[in-house]
Amino acid sequence: MEIFVSGQIGDVENVRSVQDEFVAAGHHITHDWTRNETGDKMLGGREAKFANPQESARRASLDLQGVIDSDVYVLCSDNEKVGKGMYVELGAALALHDATGSPKVYIIGEMNHASIFYFHPSVILGRSVQDIINEIAT
Repeated sequence: MEIFVSGQIGDVENVRSVQDEFVAAGHHITHDWTRNETGDKMLGGREAKFANPQESARRASLDLQGVIDSDVYVLCSDNEKVGKGMYVELGAALALHDATGSPKVYIIGEMNHASIFYFHPSVILGRSVQDIINEIAT
């Protein structure tokens, strides 16, 4: 299956760990936003994003294409800081699911910064990565 894993930029190690579990189970990550193909530091702050708008646009396009290409979208909600991009990605996944029936949308983790969209009827809450792997295998 094609998987996109979203999360807060400060929670990169957790997101990578989740991605690794899916890959180890034989799945493919549609876009790994946690690794920067250009060799630059990830665009973390407002100043960095405005200083390089072309790179920001490229990354935003790749992230959304990763969601579009996924059969399964997973949002890691363990982040200590409030995310922004992850909620755009969640919105895209929900809109796609409502329009086409895909991707399946999962929220895993502690939900430290709950959004009302965590409770959208298309969202499956509270599953572990292994639970998702088991469910999508059937």
